[in-house]
Amino acid sequence: MENLTILVLEDEGLVALEIVHTIQSFGYKNIYYATSTKRAKELLKQHPINLLIVDINLKEKEDGVEFYRQLISAPLVIYLTAYKDDRTIQRLIKTSPIGYLTKPYRNEELKAMLLLAKNHLLATISTQNKQLDLGDGYIFDRVEKKLLHHNKPIHLGKKELQLLILLISAQGTTVSYYTIEQEIWGSKPVSSSTVRTLIYRLRSKLNQNLIQSEANIGVFLAS
Repeated sequence: MENLTILVLEDEGLVALEIVHTIQSFGYKNIYYATSTKRAKELLKQHPINLLIVDINLKEKEDGVEFYRQLISAPLVIYLTAYKDDRTIQRLIKTSPIGYLTKPYRNEELKAMLLLAKNHLLATISTQNKQLDLGDGYIFDRVEKKLLHHNKPIHLGKKELQLLILLISAQGTTVSYYTIEQEIWGSKPVSSSTVRTLIYRLRSKLNQNLIQSEANIGVFLAS
């Protein structure tokens, strides 16, 4: 349950507390609440909130949808609303929420919506772990073992791929020319020019600055 850190924005204090207690009864612990957008923004700066539960009808100039739309870095959101007219629904759909609950909602509906949010968050984390950002638009897919540039695949030869994986595994530390030779060619003797040619070929398929050299020692992947 700890994957979710939740902020409830509801301008009625007693209602906000009731929502918090209900969520706690489901086993979630990291829950905060605010009765104004000002306080909500403060809490968003102070805590790693990854799910907002926002009442659309706030007694302020901006409603819940507008508040969420203006956030620079917006977490997942579930809306609460007393209205389900087409105009309201179309507005909130444009912000890509996990979903919305129409008041009065049943606790089972809220519980199900929280599980959807949790699964969405876990899927996002899984995708982020799957793809390694190398910088300058280059992504390495750890599962598929493919190099992409702005989502377009870049063909790598077998040894080029081996070298890239070796550099990624080193996590920014220098991989010696000797290590490259042993890991890629094994006991087969190769010349230093062969090793350097392989490095050159891989470097030519990336931004030139992504693979840096340490004089007479080896190469490393720049962070």
